Amino acid sequence: MVLSLDEIRDNIERVREAIAVSAEKAGRDPAEVCFIAVTKGFPTEAVLDALLCGLRDFGENYAQEFRDKLLSVSERCGEVVNWHFIGKLQANKVKYVAGRVRLIHSLDSVKIAREIEKRSAKAGVCTSVLLEVNIAGIPERGGIKEAELGDYLSKISVMKHVEVRGLMTMAPLSKHPEEARPYFRALREMRDRHVERYPRLRELSMGMSDDYIVAIEEGATYVRIGRAIFGPRD
Repeated sequence: MVLSLDEIRDNIERVREAIAVSAEKAGRDPAEVCFIAVTKGFPTEAVLDALLCGLRDFGENYAQEFRDKLLSVSERCGEVVNWHFIGKLQANKVKYVAGRVRLIHSLDSVKIAREIEKRSAKAGVCTSVLLEVNIAGIPERGGIKEAELGDYLSKISVMKHVEVRGLMTMAPLSKHPEEARPYFRALREMRDRHVERYPRLRELSMGMSDDYIVAIEEGATYVRIGRAIFGPRD
């Protein structure tokens, strides 16, 4: 069920207020936190409604769904949209994403990084990425291991058309947001250990509809929120 424009607007305002309160509690400027509306599985109309409510940053998980939605939104709307790719990216789908998004949040493969480099060079752009870290060590999830981070940064930092801007993670699913705190804190501390050598490694993409408040308190600069804006997916 797609929510009405008024319902989406009310939800966005609630999330914005929660972000402001959480940031101020942590002694941060709320402007440091970018709020990404995750539109995976929702129709183009949901994007257009959120744009009417003032959102400009949208996240998609699947490359072909992103390709189709990008075209549809572009044809129907003259607003500036900052697209983020937040899902698992396969080598044969990089062509749909490189050069078309503000940020890829989910890079976890040097092979994929090389494909992004090739596609970005061809398009004459530099693609910003985050390295996804599997903090919780859940086998079925994507992401690199903490011990691999230094090696990945070393190999990708020499690429001319790929720029690593930070780290991303997902905490284990839980009914209690506080249980996510150690994972978010661990990602921030990991970033802090590497930022002196890699000064552009500043962004932290962590926190979703159930735990974004805790993520902001632990330093998130991007939070990825779908259900809290658009309601449950069918």
